[in-house]
Amino acid sequence: MSRAELNRGRFGGMATLGVVGAFLLVAAAVVVMSGSPAPGYSGGDGVLRGYPHAPAAAWTIDDSGMPGYGGTGQVAVAGTAGDDWLISYPSDLGRSFLLVDATTGKPRWPGPVNAGLGDCAVNDAQQVGCAVRLGGVPDGFYLVDDGHPRRTGPLDGTATVTAVGDDFLRVDQLGYRASLRTADGTLRWRRDFSGTPKPRMADGLLVVDTTDGRSAVLDAATGAVELDCADCSFDVYPRGVLAEVTAPGRESVSVYPRDENGPARRPVRTAQGMRVVPGPSTLPVLTGAGSSQVLASSGYYEVLDPHTGTGWHIADPELSKTTQPCGPLVAMRKKDHSRVFYTLADGDALGVVPPPDYLDPSRNLDYLSCVGADRATAVFAAPDALTAYDAATGRVAWQRDINGQASVVDGYLVLVEGTEITKLAPN
Repeated sequence: MSRAELNRGRFGGMATLGVVGAFLLVAAAVVVMSGSPAPGYSGGDGVLRGYPHAPAAAWTIDDSGMPGYGGTGQVAVAGTAGDDWLISYPSDLGRSFLLVDATTGKPRWPGPVNAGLGDCAVNDAQQVGCAVRLGGVPDGFYLVDDGHPRRTGPLDGTATVTAVGDDFLRVDQLGYRASLRTADGTLRWRRDFSGTPKPRMADGLLVVDTTDGRSAVLDAATGAVELDCADCSFDVYPRGVLAEVTAPGRESVSVYPRDENGPARRPVRTAQGMRVVPGPSTLPVLTGAGSSQVLASSGYYEVLDPHTGTGWHIADPELSKTTQPCGPLVAMRKKDHSRVFYTLADGDALGVVPPPDYLDPSRNLDYLSCVGADRATAVFAAPDALTAYDAATGRVAWQRDINGQASVVDGYLVLVEGTEITKLAPN
């Protein structure tokens, strides 16, 4: 059977187990998540635009296209806004930034901005804001509309910059104060934190993690705390927010629905003794945590709708306690190391990957990490190769040798190999 048995009873109970075919797992209590939104290509959820065949390079930029390249550190995509990608690379004391056309890889600017020990970000209005410290221009905060930095105010000790809508969130070099300012430098709000804040935009919400183990979801307009917790982290999805407490003996996952006004203040469900399985995915996959997981003889997983806290679960005596979420799919592992692909949204069972050949590690999913997927193809990476699997059959769809790291940027596969950055074209 391709879809798990429908059960409208209490979610989360153990289902009657059985075996379907040689490699199929048994899924139970499916609730089809018809409200799940279409892919937004945010990058964090690992959703790809479609790579069923071996991709060619759309463009490559090497160090010859990065003036002043030198020092230590990696090339990276520091941010995106529409067809603009902000490329960051090591230069002199710190880093330089260059805005490029995401379609062609051609520079938008006549030259890079050397931010030195500062930072740059690109906002939703496709404006680049740079805090320059010991860089190519006098210390200060600059707006870079056309490649020519225009000073909009003092540096104010800014060390990192995060785009928040059309504004910029600036964290000072002492590591405790964050302030949100408009592109022209007008202060919107300021607040202090007990540990060094590490802000991130996650599916339209502002999340701040701090070095003392706290996390908070802030109202981006006012800086007010909407959700916060200690010894925890927040995972954000279009339909909800999950708060995962990781303190030993107190492991739990709380589910907060969200709407256009932000997340609810009360959870619709708290799953005690559970944790979120790491990996890029469109929906959260939960499994046991702590001593209950250590003592369990087989794996047990729940896939949730973040708006309701319900969904589907899967259990089987031969199910391993290791699995890999990947975009809109999940590759469930059995104890013989075979894998079954399932769609996260509805629990449909797809193709089966047979137990691996240990003499071919580039095709052994036990050693690979998910880069991203669509409903048809899942792409996994090792340091020396990309391997794509046809989710419907479990067969290898294609492989590509690499020498570096792979990631998903706006739904595209991006490779960083030494001093080169390459965007791979969907097909």
